[in-house]
This record gives sequence, structure tokens and C-alpha cells, in this order.
Amino acid sequence: MTARFRTTGRLATAAALLAAVVSFQAPARAQLAMPAQALCERQIAIKAPVPAAKEPTGRPADLVGSFGFPCAAGADAVLPVVLMLAGSGPTDRDGNQPGLHTDLLRMLAEDLAVRGVASLRVDKRGIGASRTAIADEALMTIDLLAADAAQWVRAARKLAGEAPVIVLGHSEGGLIALLAARREAPDAIVLAATPGEPAVRTLERQLAQAPMPDDLRRRAGRILAQLTAGRNVADVPLELAPLFRPSVQPYLISWLGIDPATVLEGFAGPVLILQGDRDLQVTTADARRLAAGRPRGTRIEILAGLNHVLKPAPAERAANIAAYTTPGLRPDPRVAMLISAFAGSGATPSGPPVK
Repeated sequence: MTARFRTTGRLATAAALLAAVVSFQAPARAQLAMPAQALCERQIAIKAPVPAAKEPTGRPADLVGSFGFPCAAGADAVLPVVLMLAGSGPTDRDGNQPGLHTDLLRMLAEDLAVRGVASLRVDKRGIGASRTAIADEALMTIDLLAADAAQWVRAARKLAGEAPVIVLGHSEGGLIALLAARREAPDAIVLAATPGEPAVRTLERQLAQAPMPDDLRRRAGRILAQLTAGRNVADVPLELAPLFRPSVQPYLISWLGIDPATVLEGFAGPVLILQGDRDLQVTTADARRLAAGRPRGTRIEILAGLNHVLKPAPAERAANIAAYTTPGLRPDPRVAMLISAFAGSGATPSGPPVK
């Protein structure tokens, strides 16, 4: 059966709420040109059980990703591998979703290849080449995505050989990385623009900032409160269906109350936290909250001038969002530099956490 995993309630990025202003194009800053053929790729597939309403079907489906490596080194070189987990919503292995083409993860893979680091970018269940791995979005939970990510960690270990495996989670992908580490611990984790509070708090803040009538905002708040309490909501206004439609409510219920800072405390390996100070969706306070409960072995880098997709952006809201998709605008070079140094040093942060 073809997947019906549309936009899911994993819209902590508020992409649906912000779509109205994406058309404004911000001027691109000068970016370093990529060397020709820096990144070579081959497709990787792993088998995963397909969930059903009552019990697993027993029929496996493919979860699919791209193994990227420096062309000059070749696919068999022993290199650190960065497993990339995309953010919320129907975001594919390249960091794109319908109406929001950022190419964040593909560009990061290219930038890392230049620095001698391999990568593994993956399509989540129901997305891209992994679309047949779930038949109905009502069966999706965050625990299922965490189990998939743990399988990808095992696959990355085979690709890395004796080199370290680092999981990079962007936005909600950071929480999934932390949950997956309970099942299959990587050598290290990079949390990029990852919320430091339960998703219900992030959504409350984003709904408060979103352009909508006050009565609709109050209705959204009531629905969110019921879902956080574990109760399904049958009557959802059409305007709020992208976030709260009934088929996505099981995912929301599984996700809203999880505190990523608490989950992080249980991970024993080193952690690098990357946060742009012009991120409209996740704040520097999130990064500091993540690090505060686990200061030893954790480093945070607050990156001046970067937005939620780690690209240079102005502070003004519409222009900041437009920078997500500005043609030719790449992630800031500092991002790949910090990740590659983290990976190349045995995934051990150097220096104290940022205060």
C-alpha cells in the first residue's frame, strides 16, 4: 500500500505556518565554491518491518539513504561517518520538503567530503525512497523513528570500519538521535538547531508568534493541551489540520512531552551543540539548556548570523526565512569545519563548554 505520510504533525519547524512569507528572497552572501566532484555517492538500503494497526505485518520494506564519501578517497576508505537525521515534517535525506527546498543536508555532505569526512543521509519512513515503509501516518510514532535511526547507526558502523560514527541530528532530528542512542550508541552526537525543551513548549511559542486570528490561536492552544495529556481530538478546524489532523495525533502524543535535555543526560559520549543566533525556531537558550544538565563532555557553539538551516541570514523575519531557500546560499563554512574537527579528533570536544 502506498504511504500516506503527508506532512505529519512534526512541524516544530512551523513550515506550514511560515509558508506565506517564504517567497521573499534575501540577498545571498558570497559562499565558497565547491570543488568539482568533491562528493561521490552510492545508495544504501536496509530492511525494516512495516507497522500495521494490530501487529507487524512481517513484510519488510526498504529504508533508503545515500552514503557520501570524498571522491578522491573512494568508498572503501576508512573515514569518520556522519549519519544525518533530518528535522521535522516530510523532510528528505537532502533536507528538503514540499515547498521548502533548503538542500541543507546535501550541502553539508559536500562540505564534509571536502574535509575528508564521509556521510550517510537517510530518507525517513514514508518519505522519498523510504515511502513504502509505512502504510498510514496514523501508525507513526517517534519511537518508531528512533528505532529506525538505531538501525542506521549499525549500518554506519559497517561503512566506517574502525573510524568513529557521529550522528548529526538537525532540529527534531536531534531528539531522534538522542532517543536512538538508547538503543545503539554512536561514538558521538552533534545536535544542530535542536530544541532544548519538550516539543509542547516549542509549539506553544511558535503558535504565539504565528500570524493567525486570536480565536484560532486559543483553539490551537486547547488542542495542544489535550494532545499533551494523551487525549485525541476529533474536532480540528481546517486551518489547523496541517498540525493537528487526526491521523498525525498519535505521533504528537508520542512526542510532545519528551524533554530532550533529560534524554541527553543519559548519553555517555561526547556531544557538540551547534546553534545559530538568528534561528527563528530554536533559540540560543535551547542550546544552553541542553548543555546545562550535562556540562562534562558537551560543547556548545553559538554561531553568529546563522538561521535555522545554518545559513547566513538577516534578523528580519521574512528575509531570514527566505534565506532557507535562496539559490546558491550554502550553510556557513564554520558548520562543516566544527563537525569535521569534532569527528577528526576522535569525536572528543576540546575546550570548555561555551558559557
